[in-house]
Amino acid sequence: MPQDLQVMNIDLSVIKADLPAFTSEWSKCFVQIRVDGGSNPVHTRPTTRAGIHEWAERFPLPARSESVLRFELKRKVWLQRQRLLAFTEVPVSDLFTSQQQLVGRDQDLPIQLRPCLEREKENGEHWRLFIRLHGTQSLREIGEQLPVQSVESCMAEIVIKLEAFMAVGDAAAQINPYVNVAWKTVTAFYMIIKGQVDRYARLQDLSGLMRDSYAFVENIKSFPEKIPILETTIRTLLSQTIECIMFIRECSGHGFGERLAFSAWTDRQTNGFIQSFTSLKQSLETGTAIQAALVSFRLDENVSILLNAQTLLKLGPSDMDDAARSECLPDTRMDILIEIFAWVSMPVVKGNIYWLHGFPGSGKSTIATSVANIFRDLRRLGAFAFFSRGVASRNDPTLLIRTLAYQLGEFDHRIGDAIARVIKEVPSIRQAPLRCQFQKLLVEPFASLQDCPREGPILIVIDAFDECGQSSARAELLRVIASESPRLPPTVRIFITSRGEKDIRSVFSACSNIISHELDITSSTNEKDVKTYIHHRMVDIRLQNEWLDLPSDWPGKARTEALALRASGLFIWAYTACRYIEKGQDPEDRLSQLVQTDLYADAESALDAMYITALESAGKWDDVAFATDFRGIMGLIIVAQNPLAASTIDLLNTNTEGRRQRPCLHTIRQLGTVLQWAEDKPISVMHPSFADFITEKRRCGSDAWFIDRPVHHLRVARLCVAQLKKLLKKNMCGLKLSASDWKGELAEHVVYPAKFWVDHLCNSELRGDGCLAEEILGFLRSHFLHWIELMILMRKARQTIGLMVRLKEWVDTQCPDDETLRMFVRDAVRFCQAYTHAYEQHPLLVYQSALPFTPTASTLFHTFKDDSHIPIVVGGFREHWSPLLIEFAQPGKDVASISCSSDGQYIASTNSRSIFIWDSTSGELVTRPMQANKSDFTTIAFSLDNQHIASGSNDGTVRLWHAMSGEQVIDPLKQHSGPVYGLVFSNDASMLVSASKDQKIVIWNVGDGSMVHASLTGHQKSILALAFSPIGTRFASGSRDRSIRIWDAAVGAEALPPILHKGGGVTSLAYTPDGNKLISGADDRTIRVWDAHQGTLLYNPQTALQPSPFIFMGHKSDIYSIAVSPCGTLLASASRDTSVRLWDLSTGAELSHLSALSPFLPDGKRIVTGSHDATVRVWDVESVGSMGARRLHKGLVSNIAFSADGTQIVSGGLDKMVRLWCAESGQALMDPLRLEREVNAVAFDDREGGDGDGGRHNVRILAADKDGAVFAWDMATREPLVATPADHPSFYTREGPLALEGRWIVNKTTNEALSLLPNMSPAKARASYGNKIAIGLANGSIVIMHFPQLSGQGLTPKEKV
Repeated sequence: MPQDLQVMNIDLSVIKADLPAFTSEWSKCFVQIRVDGGSNPVHTRPTTRAGIHEWAERFPLPARSESVLRFELKRKVWLQRQRLLAFTEVPVSDLFTSQQQLVGRDQDLPIQLRPCLEREKENGEHWRLFIRLHGTQSLREIGEQLPVQSVESCMAEIVIKLEAFMAVGDAAAQINPYVNVAWKTVTAFYMIIKGQVDRYARLQDLSGLMRDSYAFVENIKSFPEKIPILETTIRTLLSQTIECIMFIRECSGHGFGERLAFSAWTDRQTNGFIQSFTSLKQSLETGTAIQAALVSFRLDENVSILLNAQTLLKLGPSDMDDAARSECLPDTRMDILIEIFAWVSMPVVKGNIYWLHGFPGSGKSTIATSVANIFRDLRRLGAFAFFSRGVASRNDPTLLIRTLAYQLGEFDHRIGDAIARVIKEVPSIRQAPLRCQFQKLLVEPFASLQDCPREGPILIVIDAFDECGQSSARAELLRVIASESPRLPPTVRIFITSRGEKDIRSVFSACSNIISHELDITSSTNEKDVKTYIHHRMVDIRLQNEWLDLPSDWPGKARTEALALRASGLFIWAYTACRYIEKGQDPEDRLSQLVQTDLYADAESALDAMYITALESAGKWDDVAFATDFRGIMGLIIVAQNPLAASTIDLLNTNTEGRRQRPCLHTIRQLGTVLQWAEDKPISVMHPSFADFITEKRRCGSDAWFIDRPVHHLRVARLCVAQLKKLLKKNMCGLKLSASDWKGELAEHVVYPAKFWVDHLCNSELRGDGCLAEEILGFLRSHFLHWIELMILMRKARQTIGLMVRLKEWVDTQCPDDETLRMFVRDAVRFCQAYTHAYEQHPLLVYQSALPFTPTASTLFHTFKDDSHIPIVVGGFREHWSPLLIEFAQPGKDVASISCSSDGQYIASTNSRSIFIWDSTSGELVTRPMQANKSDFTTIAFSLDNQHIASGSNDGTVRLWHAMSGEQVIDPLKQHSGPVYGLVFSNDASMLVSASKDQKIVIWNVGDGSMVHASLTGHQKSILALAFSPIGTRFASGSRDRSIRIWDAAVGAEALPPILHKGGGVTSLAYTPDGNKLISGADDRTIRVWDAHQGTLLYNPQTALQPSPFIFMGHKSDIYSIAVSPCGTLLASASRDTSVRLWDLSTGAELSHLSALSPFLPDGKRIVTGSHDATVRVWDVESVGSMGARRLHKGLVSNIAFSADGTQIVSGGLDKMVRLWCAESGQALMDPLRLEREVNAVAFDDREGGDGDGGRHNVRILAADKDGAVFAWDMATREPLVATPADHPSFYTREGPLALEGRWIVNKTTNEALSLLPNMSPAKARASYGNKIAIGLANGSIVIMHFPQLSGQGLTPKEKV
């Protein structure tokens, strides 16, 4: 057995420290000792007397002869923080040598310490620590002194057996990681128990059986050739040993949870381990390999599995297929693998996140994969996620938490059940903020596992975190992981690898729960591992080239070391070099070429030289055809959002100039050193460092190799558009419109360009390319709707909004002078915003529903309206885009209050006894509703840091909620005796101000719910409004007593005398962003502008010659709410008259008004409103269009009917009017006919016969009011006629073939779906004739639609009753 594997027990005492004079007043000093940088140091007690630095404490330390002891002198300072004063590192062998040189063996051994602070270094005085060695014992010697069947003796013997097994050599190389990990686990456990395990007979029996299972080691030492046959069984034994040790550790009270009481559960687990070891022991004794399942004490196997896999899939996780990922080669990276295992498995460690970072190509990903595989074999790998820059689904930071949750749910059915419940409670959890996702999908499910602390560690591995989007995209994910991970149970450990990027380092280095470890590529251990790797690969290469008759020791020690030296510590260099040698015709030639190159100055230079060598040998660079093909193919591979198959590359890379196109594999086959490829698999770069090299001109040097990302993004964008032009057409999958689901099979060469053409375009730059704008416009004019259809087929309808918004931003920047293109793209954005909710239900609805209702004045409508097969909305639904962007509602009463997050991403609304949080863009619920217990909510407010929502209720209660989880943060706050009407947070979100009908104002501490000051009083009636100044600590309150009061929250007193609002009670308040103006709304229908610092009414600056007070008038009823735009130039006001009006704050002029609560979103371009129909709406303040179809009635359309020939329509409404319309143009054919009561029914009496001449009688218009009275008019003369009950319109009703089922328009004769009504006022009446349908709406509008694809069908008269 090698000397460095001998484990010993070092017995030493820390005696005292000799420190400089200036430390004479120091106390609370202590010494901490670590063995080999381990995570479980020992330390002395802190000193209690100033200047007396003595301890005389004794410690047994497990170590190897090559171990290094680190002594640290520390001092506890303010708030129990530790300050490192001095330290030193001493090899164990040096300590023994120094001890032997002492005259007396019991004499104290002085160790020189190195001070840490500059002042202490310059002092020049001694810093010495005195220790005493009492001797050492090997574990073999200790084991011989213990009772034969004790747990301790069994552990000692197992360690000895494992050491012997490790000494077998190359035969055991494949299972060495498991041997080392098992050795580390057993050794660490032995050193902490030291007689502390109860003499529980079952544990003693289990330990003895585990020890006896290693009896095979003596035979293996003599016959190592048996190892490959028994490899699987031995690996299972080692894994089972690790798991069993963890179990015994929990039983001993040294585990993650409290000491386990011996019970039926522990008996069941013990029996499982005994059965497993018995089976393994028999297999090893007989030399027969078996497939034994690992017994884990994590899960009680008697628990039924209730995992709902389909529910978990709703998380939309990223596919993490890691089957082809490389592991560390045998006998490499053992130091870091063992250290990580120790960190995961030890209950008490510094942090629950281990961040491994280092230079590109230093082997981080292979370490991550090896760690993941080890813990997967141990059944303790909860999740393994790895990012990849070139795969769109693996470089999106928003997918990480959902992917981890999905894998954890599969790993443990109990976690899966908890996550499934979250998905059912919060269906839109995919759209929730990352902080909320972390809480709901990770923290809470783990917290629901009561047995989690006793079940040992669970590991989560996240590899290549630096490839998780750009730094700006991953910023929020970084913050969430850093701040929220401490809330996970201590058994959950997260191992993260990445490059040492600045943004990652700045966040992680500031967190005490994150252990940072940088891979040292210059260390001797790393150099040894690189050399081992090269040796293994050279052996493989020699065996692959048997006909070359290479020597058995090829390439020899010297040349192996020469290659390792040139690798500069980089595994990717070694990997690429070996691959370069392997791909050559003669490995000897290529090997000689590499070892003859000069040594490099640094790791980057070494890597660059390796890539240059690989490329130079790949082809004939003076061949123009080869160089052209290389740049075209490599550029596409480098900038592709996903790795593409060769067939897709060829289809995209089609030569547009008519020249013969060579298959990409013709070129790729020569680039095997730097590309990972196969004929039937996606092609990608071998390592991200190659993409870094070839896209940086400084590094790659040659123009023939340089890939300019923006240039190639533009080229690929054009290739995508060209491919789409070939493929796109209407109804490309031959679907039939229906309300049910659809299926469409799409190939990669179709999906990729549709999904990513916008991304490629937006990553490019025009650089004087004047034709590109014309190309884009031409494509959109021909295929915009076809592209939407394809995106729907791909189930990506919602992505069209974001893609068009991004395209608009790019066009505005790159093509500012091309108004035609800009106008089309603006329309495209509004089209997607307005109709995604409709067309996402079926691909054909983009033509059958969205296009017919597009504004008639829009460029988009004029481009596509001539399609003879699309439905026609007679007269057009609207002329211009509506100011309404999106609306969303939940059943309940009126929207009582709304509030927006400061970033504009979320909208909170309250409706009866629920609070809803909406995504302001998609209109989806972010979290489950927050529920009141007994009393309705009256008002809500978002904190400025977006962390909390405050609510007030009718019963006077104030509640504080976590905005994204929906959980109450503290107990309800109760100080008010009446309904709470006003809530506002301070600017730093530390205080919450509430106001009530009880005339009191309370300032609350958000942290603990305490009152900051006594209640503020002064108002004489209900307080209805609050507003906090954006500057300082002042806030304003408004009351029904017609006064405004200005308060200072810091001191809890009024800052100004009361402001008298003579017109009426103050119902709403708002400050301008600069804090200089205070604006009030009142129940006298006026809005007034005040000087916020003086409390005086301001005068309109536009009327300087005749000064007049700054008062806005225009509303017809009480002002409910006011809001100022972020730029401070616009004011929005909402009134009881159901309107929202916009005002110019500089002039007082009214700009426009909408239909009713109205805060601005932070972009200043959108207003949010809530109304009596329980709906929240988001409006565009810049739109000039109407809400929808023209209001032809002034109230709800109650009934509608077609004439016998289908050319005319009669309608009646609650406005007491009967009206006649042309079915072809939608124009009115006569003035309204008026009744005294609301119209209930209408019809035509246009039957043939009855005029005395055998011809057709005059057509009558019939109507009935709500009381049943019947009326008739001669349609030709408009003169009233006598009508009887027999003339009731119901007797003249005709049924056409078209019907309205919900919002679907269907043909009843064929049961075919024809169209889907987009969001509009509810339909209240409908009638049809042939291919026409007329629909009366609740807002008084009438929609008439024609379906040209249907042949005319006559009406079927309904017989009179």
